[in-house]
Amino acid sequence: MNTYNNMHVLLLKGGSGYEREVSLNTAAECAKAIKQIGYKITEVDIADINITSLAKIKADLCFNALHGDCGEDGSIQGFLNLLKIPYTHSGVATSSIAMNKINFKRIITNATQFSDDPIHFPKTLPIIKKGKYLDVDHDGTFVVKPIKGGSSVGVNIIKQGNQIPNINKYIHNQLMAESYVGSTELTVTVLKEKPLCVTEITTNEEKDFYNYNAKYDQNGSFHVIPADIPKNIYNQAMTWALKAHQIIGCKGISRSDFRYDAIKGKLYMLELNTQPGMTKTSLSPEQALYCGLNMNDMIRTIIGEASYEC
Repeated sequence: MNTYNNMHVLLLKGGSGYEREVSLNTAAECAKAIKQIGYKITEVDIADINITSLAKIKADLCFNALHGDCGEDGSIQGFLNLLKIPYTHSGVATSSIAMNKINFKRIITNATQFSDDPIHFPKTLPIIKKGKYLDVDHDGTFVVKPIKGGSSVGVNIIKQGNQIPNINKYIHNQLMAESYVGSTELTVTVLKEKPLCVTEITTNEEKDFYNYNAKYDQNGSFHVIPADIPKNIYNQAMTWALKAHQIIGCKGISRSDFRYDAIKGKLYMLELNTQPGMTKTSLSPEQALYCGLNMNDMIRTIIGEASYEC
């Protein structure tokens, strides 16, 4: 959509899920940029209102700063479609596909398997419930994580044995398991159909992997831009990020995460985020800045892609 002066932006934030804090931090940075651009803004925490009251807010568009359930799975997108309010980020089907890691893997694998450059994922492992334990059929290190969700909430690396205690922190979510691959964490942001760059992510010695604290604590992780990896792998990550973005129909922005196995010289895609974080420690604003775009430029571009689907 075309932006114009005196635009009124409705910014949605918060919610009541696991990623509430991330959403609030994202919203704070995005609100700052929206105000600096010169647009009027109304901020709404969806945990504090009846969602139907959004219809009474006479906004020109909605900036979706939500993360996780409701805001990232297609739910709020469907509601905004019915209200015919243009909104940022991806639509209903795209959001739903990306939120479900199993469905995303299947769609991307099927869409690229016969191409010249098929996208590879870590092997999905079967999980069997056995009384007090969840049993994973795999000999070696593997990863257990919620099928739906982001910010590495609920992700666990299992290094020894194949039984996981079937306790509350696991059974609240539908889980999946994957073989543990590679040693190098990579990510690529796509902004308006253009992959920005590849970042290599390392964590300090106290963190086993790029978990929630590594993502959002100050100095919790260290980002190398551009990633110090072979040129062909760098280009492949850029290509795969754009390809996945386009296959599922992302709008405005997405961020794809990868693992690189330097010994085998092989790249693996992990997932795609339709609502990448915009906090002070987030990767997408950092990548945009590396490419010469400040936060205001990035937010202006995302707003410029806002639309509804019906």
